[in-house]
Amino acid sequence: MRMRSSLGLACGLAMAAVLLPAPAYAAEPSAQVIEAATGVKGVVRPSGGGAEEVGAVTTRDKVWGSTTTVRIPRDARRGVAVADSGSGSVVLGLPGGGRPTVSAKGTVVYPGPGFRTAVQTTTDGTVRGLVEAKGPGTFRFPLTVPRGARLTRNADGSLDVMRAGTPVGHIDAPWARSAGGGKVPASFGVEGATVVLNLGRGGASPVVAGLAYHAAPGKGGYRGAATIDATKRTRTWTGKEMRQAQPLDAPEVAPGRTDRSGTGRTAPATAAATDPAVGAMFFSFLGIKKRCTATIVHRNLIATAAHCIQQGGVIFNQWTFAPQYDNGATPYGSWKIKTIYYDQRWGKLNNNPDFDYAFISLQPRNGKYVGDVVPWGRADITDLSWRGACSGDNCPEIPTHVTGYPKNRTTPLECFTRSRLVYISENGEKGSYYYTFPCKGYAEGVSGTALVGQFPEQGHPGYEVIFGVLGGYQGGGDTDDVSYASYWVDGKVLFDDAKSKAV
Repeated sequence: MRMRSSLGLACGLAMAAVLLPAPAYAAEPSAQVIEAATGVKGVVRPSGGGAEEVGAVTTRDKVWGSTTTVRIPRDARRGVAVADSGSGSVVLGLPGGGRPTVSAKGTVVYPGPGFRTAVQTTTDGTVRGLVEAKGPGTFRFPLTVPRGARLTRNADGSLDVMRAGTPVGHIDAPWARSAGGGKVPASFGVEGATVVLNLGRGGASPVVAGLAYHAAPGKGGYRGAATIDATKRTRTWTGKEMRQAQPLDAPEVAPGRTDRSGTGRTAPATAAATDPAVGAMFFSFLGIKKRCTATIVHRNLIATAAHCIQQGGVIFNQWTFAPQYDNGATPYGSWKIKTIYYDQRWGKLNNNPDFDYAFISLQPRNGKYVGDVVPWGRADITDLSWRGACSGDNCPEIPTHVTGYPKNRTTPLECFTRSRLVYISENGEKGSYYYTFPCKGYAEGVSGTALVGQFPEQGHPGYEVIFGVLGGYQGGGDTDDVSYASYWVDGKVLFDDAKSKAV
């Protein structure tokens, strides 16, 4: 759908902390200053420490199914070990040293030469590396990352840890506050795998500054496809009914995350009906005729957005798909649908935008499947993990071709643009990755539009792969010129699951 209201995270990335009995440590007075600056909401006190560790915190991501274990050392020079079952392990080195103490709220504080270092772990798996100091200074946080991974910088000052085209983790932009709550200048430098925190002057009062590390969502959380038998929820529409259909609006749920890396660029869009694999998908929502965009991706599968299937627990009905639809004309006829496949986590977690994609099998006509009748290009479905280590503003953008049916248009609109992967969060909490691209005039109705990446280096000019569908964050975007798509961590797995059952 493309929409103006926001498709938020709602249930989002809810996490559960697994706790063991906490050791008794003396309270560190410095923690009061640090905790006043950071707050203590969600901070978990480490437990179970031995001779080498203050303790550990284990959290489980209810959305992705991954487990993150954070081990905090007694010797700060050993670094904080963050092991995530989905994305791998990193070690966050700390400046300073000395014997650590743990506050009643769970902040671990290390005394240092003229400053203090601290660590906080929260229930969503976030690890905060913190410094309390007076005056300006430079503080180094050396990272030990998986082999082949590297740090990439983003325009907002945040960093990504990327390995083989897949995010390992994200570091929020730096922040610093004085004891009185005022903002103090802070920035990150990168020296190889070391994050350098540059802290500006904050007056005579102590300044608290730091970074927040989030493990990226990883593979392994897929729990199978949820299915909807739509054989009784489908029918053939007339050309007049199709022309009456309105573009689907965004679902009204919790506010979306703050976009940390939106783009002001736009790409022109032109009227076109050149791709027969792209069509309009029509359906009824609470008795009102609606439509989205869908694309043939297999002999008997189309891809679209999950929010074009159901919203707020209401499953749509009376579906039909018209390839290369153009103002009531259906050159390849209309096709009734059969079975809908979507990630279970989309429906069980209040329409989580991380999983806003679906595949639909169609009923055959005259003994033939839709791919036997419509030339659909046979573009591969991919998660782009083969691309190489890149992300953020230093990552080569993906040449992308999209075709959809925006707003009140009854003819398709195509756009040649460039996509990139961005990390989006709100309120400093753990966020998610999404693809974003600029395209002028892409608004309601283009939800479900396939993102077709063009990679001539993969064998021959014009080599194309489908790596997402328009949707996800803000339901695909809340402006007409910037669009989003869910990052397909498990999208290819869902496609393979649906393909094995579709014919």
